[in-house]
Amino acid sequence: MKTLLYLFLFINVIFTSAQELPPIHNYEPSLYLAGNQNWMVSESEDHFIYVANNKGLLEYNGSQWTLYTTPNESIMRSVKAQGDRIYTGCYMDFGYWIRDDSGILNYTSIIEKTNFQLQEDEQFWNIIVKKDYVLFQSRSHIYFFDIESGDIAPIAEQTEINKFFHVGDTYYYHVLGEGLFQVVNKKAELKGASDFFLEQTIILMFEHDSKVYLLTQDAAIYQYNDGEVDLVGTCDLDQKITVYSASLLSDNNLLLGTIANGVISMDLNGKVNYTFNQGDGLANNTCLYVFEDSAKNVWLALDNGISSISIDSPYQVYNDKDGNLGTVYASYQSDDILYLGTNQGLFYKKSGQDKFSFIEGTEGQVWSISEHQGVVFCNHHLGVFVLSESKARRLKNTIGTWQLYSVPNAPDLVVAGTYKGLQILNNSSGEWEFRNKIEGFDISSKDIIVRDNVVYVNHEYKGVFKILLNKEFTKLVAYEKIAVLGKGIGSDIMDFKGKIFYSKRDAIYIKSSDNGEFVKDNELSKIVAGDQYTSGTFIKNDGYLWLFNKSKMYKISIEDINGKYNVESIPLGHELRREKIGYENLTKVGPNNFLIGTSYGYTTLNQNRKNNLSHKVYINNLYRLDKSIPTSLSLKNPSEVPHKNNHLQISYSSPFFKTLSVVEYQYRLLGENQEWSTWSKVNSTELKNLSYGAYTFEVRSRVNTLISDNVDAVSFTIARPYYATNTAIAFYIFVVVLIILLLNGFYIWYFKKQKQIALQKQQKELELKSLTNEKNLVELRNEKLKSDIEHRNRELAISTMAMIKKNETLNELKVELDNLPKTVASKSLKKMLDKNLNSRQDWLTFEEAFNNADKDFFKKIKELHPSLSSGDLRLCVYLRLNLSSKEIAPLLNISPRSVEIKRYRLRKKLALSRDDSLTSYIVEI
Repeated sequence: MKTLLYLFLFINVIFTSAQELPPIHNYEPSLYLAGNQNWMVSESEDHFIYVANNKGLLEYNGSQWTLYTTPNESIMRSVKAQGDRIYTGCYMDFGYWIRDDSGILNYTSIIEKTNFQLQEDEQFWNIIVKKDYVLFQSRSHIYFFDIESGDIAPIAEQTEINKFFHVGDTYYYHVLGEGLFQVVNKKAELKGASDFFLEQTIILMFEHDSKVYLLTQDAAIYQYNDGEVDLVGTCDLDQKITVYSASLLSDNNLLLGTIANGVISMDLNGKVNYTFNQGDGLANNTCLYVFEDSAKNVWLALDNGISSISIDSPYQVYNDKDGNLGTVYASYQSDDILYLGTNQGLFYKKSGQDKFSFIEGTEGQVWSISEHQGVVFCNHHLGVFVLSESKARRLKNTIGTWQLYSVPNAPDLVVAGTYKGLQILNNSSGEWEFRNKIEGFDISSKDIIVRDNVVYVNHEYKGVFKILLNKEFTKLVAYEKIAVLGKGIGSDIMDFKGKIFYSKRDAIYIKSSDNGEFVKDNELSKIVAGDQYTSGTFIKNDGYLWLFNKSKMYKISIEDINGKYNVESIPLGHELRREKIGYENLTKVGPNNFLIGTSYGYTTLNQNRKNNLSHKVYINNLYRLDKSIPTSLSLKNPSEVPHKNNHLQISYSSPFFKTLSVVEYQYRLLGENQEWSTWSKVNSTELKNLSYGAYTFEVRSRVNTLISDNVDAVSFTIARPYYATNTAIAFYIFVVVLIILLLNGFYIWYFKKQKQIALQKQQKELELKSLTNEKNLVELRNEKLKSDIEHRNRELAISTMAMIKKNETLNELKVELDNLPKTVASKSLKKMLDKNLNSRQDWLTFEEAFNNADKDFFKKIKELHPSLSSGDLRLCVYLRLNLSSKEIAPLLNISPRSVEIKRYRLRKKLALSRDDSLTSYIVEI
């Protein structure tokens, strides 16, 4: 079984190969939302990319794709951008697109505008644009369009035009079976009619070093000279290919687009530089057009999708397309052999070879590859292997090993950090072998540093240990944990130029001497700070200390004189590096070439070749949003936006297409906030709830670390709300003036009214005072009258009481007289007494006094009861004075019983019922 496994791995490596290729980026139809097939590519002056697609014209501004459908809904076959126009050709039509003020392309059909009659079923496959004219090529014609006059004229007519070429200042077209034609003075002249031109299909005709060359469908290169051809070279691939399109690139190599073999790069002698097909990451193996833009990106119009290749990129990508290598954890360049250690074992490749070979016996996880005294070691899950070109010898008794570290001043000893503590390897008689395990320390030792007999061991979950060994390196003497360093996932420890570096999230500590302490370096700590942190893995290579974070790689050096740190950043982020976090690895593989291990192979960096990061930023659209419905606004003239639509959206882009580069944007709004926003990959901004006034929106971009050459801007104005317009303000002024006038009039009226009220009040007060005085006088009079009445009543009462007393006295005398013997004198005296008891003069006096006190009583009672006698009236008077029957009897000179009878009779005369009180009735009159 082991033999079969070796054989399987060997066959996989031998029969599958990969190449170091420039980085590629694919655009699937699901991304650009148009047809699968793409026929031609062009670039405008602002570096936007235009693609002739089955569904119409595709525009790519670096951030988003926009499809402009063909007016007649046919397939667009050709496109050429020139100046402010994008010329296109499709079925039975050709014309141009011009961008309006809002950034939208609008189409003008030259055919419809001129009413030109085309032949039946013509489609336009190529466009050549010059300053004053444009040439449109269909399968049967070449038409000349004069830009200034707008005239169209046919300058060539054939049964089947294969290709149309522009070489220098000369135009050629090829007709299979008829030959090569040159257009001279708007007329076609036959230039090549040999069997070559009759039988061969010419794909490309170009000029190089003042010589004209032809490329045929079978990838053969010929030199052309006045109708004659000489073979220069043929493609040296050992397979038959069919070329459909091709282009001479700026590096003087040809890039061939084939029908089923992807694209092929070869020089003018036919030597293949590399091939790019679907297995290498190309979106499709049929390439219909090859185009190189001004930034040396090659765009491939494919039968299914679009791809772009960064030909001059400093990066080359080795893509393990079949998964035979696995994730690269370690690499090492030894003379002319490149070793790769992966999760599947150890592989090697000699210089000049394209294929990696597996080293037998190394199946499993490789953690690191290192060199000691000229010997290369592979540190493996199974133990330590000693390498000798394509062979590996495992050292007996070694266990899973992370890394090795040479013992200072003891060149024949190496400390191995293993899964279970430390082991010692010894060079005995030129052969490395296991010597012993360090007793007393069994903790996994992934990262180690050795200083004399002191070993520093970093454990991600436990921290950093400082271990003291005996001089023989056989056992542990003492150890301590370095508290200040703490612990952290992805942490690492490394020595570099006599100093010990320790890194974890948010901190890099440095120990400068053996007796010194670990001190945090604030500047270097910024590399591993916050959301930029991926891991703290250090790599020591080529005299530099390398460190990785989310957005960059860092190359750290220390000046020998002043110990100053120099930090160089390389803008290659984690998502582009695609490495295994915590196991980053980098190896120098050439004078200025570095290999970076990834999860899918590796990437090489050529530091001699610098990325041209020069770029510009453009504002593409300005929309106002009304209930999330966008309406385009002018980009050229300041736009006025209704205040109710003060919700704007602005989109922008940088047409920078280098693969393995990150484009970010930053903006600010002048008129509201002068500060730039934070950098973001988002290429649009929404501005909400803007107050009225004039604004200028500015945007700039950044590719990796280089800011754009320009700052693009658009101005707009948020209109005043209806309540703040000039009309409204004039109305407000009118209303305010009116209010002021009204208030002034009101105040005048009010104060006049108040004055009148005050006068009236004063008058009333005077009148009231007068009335009060009169009242007081009346009251005084009333009081005087009341006093008089009370006085008279008192007099009446006194008189009445006197009369009563008098009558009582007379009655008593009368009774006494009755008891005396009757004599003449007694009888005379008795008559005198009776006369005084019935004295009318007393009654008249009493009546007069009563009338003075209650003058209306007699009048009222006589009106109510005219039948009352004087005796009845007299009784009524006594009752009104609230006298009892006993008190009335002496006044009437009768008995109390008789008074009661008189009262009874009076009740009858007054018609009172039994329940009615006689006294109350008389008092209430």
